[in-house]
Amino acid sequence: MKFTKKSIIGLVALGLALIFWTSCNKDEQVVSTPDPENEFMTTVKLIAVNVNDPGDMDTASWVDLDPEGSAQPDLSNAFLNLKANATYNVQVQFWDESKTPAENITPEIKERQNYHLICFSPDGSLNLTVTKTDRDNNNPPLPVGLEDQFETGGASSGDLNVTLRHQPNVKDGTCAPGSTDANVDFQINIQ
Repeated sequence: MKFTKKSIIGLVALGLALIFWTSCNKDEQVVSTPDPENEFMTTVKLIAVNVNDPGDMDTASWVDLDPEGSAQPDLSNAFLNLKANATYNVQVQFWDESKTPAENITPEIKERQNYHLICFSPDGSLNLTVTKTDRDNNNPPLPVGLEDQFETGGASSGDLNVTLRHQPNVKDGTCAPGSTDANVDFQINIQ
């Protein structure tokens, strides 16, 4: 069989048209990965260490072993005693103490740091400034809040709200987008 220049061009054109037609008529299959679910936790801890006096350390724990039920949270250790006019390095930890042994889920939150933001809201009477010192891998890097600095002013006391926001694919450095994994209050006493 002898191919002419016209027949080769015609076959190539027909092949391209066929490829174009079949690619346009295929249903697009979009593969989406589900967003990670909210974390389950029963306990939020704050561990504060004075930058200039490592012996000055305090830990606060907010515990609710029945988060889906009607039992009230245990607030007996949900307070921090801090010195006035001091700076503290603070770690925030999240635990699931409904299991034996208790499971520290902080590493899981750190692993998914691009999806999480811890928000701090001191009430108006509290002389406390909170600065998040850790960053995620987003571009640009955004704060996470697992590691922080608390700077105290003069003597005061009040509540500090700590909220873990779950923000897959919407994290923008603010507390607004996403859903809530934890929302707890600690009593802070600055002396």
